[in-house]
Amino acid sequence: MQIGTVELGKTPRVIVALSGENLKGNLEKARELKVDLIEARLDLLSDVSKESFRSFLDAVADFGFYSVSTIRPVWEGGKFKGSEEERLELFKLAVSHPATGAVDVELRAKILPYVKEMVEKERKVLIVSYHDFEKTPSKSEIEDILGRAKDAGADIVKVAFAGREPSDATRVCCVLENFDHPKVFMVMGEVGKFTRVVGFSFGSLLTYTFFGEPVAPGQIEAEKLIRLLCEFYPEYSKEKERFLHPAIEEVL
Repeated sequence: MQIGTVELGKTPRVIVALSGENLKGNLEKARELKVDLIEARLDLLSDVSKESFRSFLDAVADFGFYSVSTIRPVWEGGKFKGSEEERLELFKLAVSHPATGAVDVELRAKILPYVKEMVEKERKVLIVSYHDFEKTPSKSEIEDILGRAKDAGADIVKVAFAGREPSDATRVCCVLENFDHPKVFMVMGEVGKFTRVVGFSFGSLLTYTFFGEPVAPGQIEAEKLIRLLCEFYPEYSKEKERFLHPAIEEVL
């Protein structure tokens, strides 16, 4: 599977979440670090409009990146406060923009079927996501969420749960390893931070990172994350040799 020209599955892939703040500087840094994809957090823009969306995605394209475009609502941890009808209109622009390689829409969103139609028409990738910032569900609940997202037409299923105990992260890894569908997963918080590195060993396709301030609990800063991936995945280190560092303890 590919998002834009980025092939997923053979080696770890890193996606950095960006807002409009210092956009060009952060895109330059992403290019220097050879980050694979941009998560266009369009809901975090100070001006949430078609014009600001277009300008943001134009900049992503100018720097040679493809994006996973997201308009996350407040009810799933984002900043978008408008109606679902308003959000659907904004998705139309995001989906059709050449920089958008994939779109992330929530499993619980009423507009999911309509976004799916748009994505299929534009031949982009549909990520159906589910976030729980309070807990990690039981094994059967996780399996139900995964099944519903797959049945909803997800090209990639993404789940993120809040980890309270080490067993939460263990449970998620074990369940996701046996989920035979393209997936991205992480356990948020300190007890699940390691899933952002080892998730690839259980079939996850992407790991999310940040510059400056994290946008989700437990994220690892971009350069530190890249160094860790180089340390644990030889095939990845071949692409990122200049980020290998002898003092790996500085990253941990």
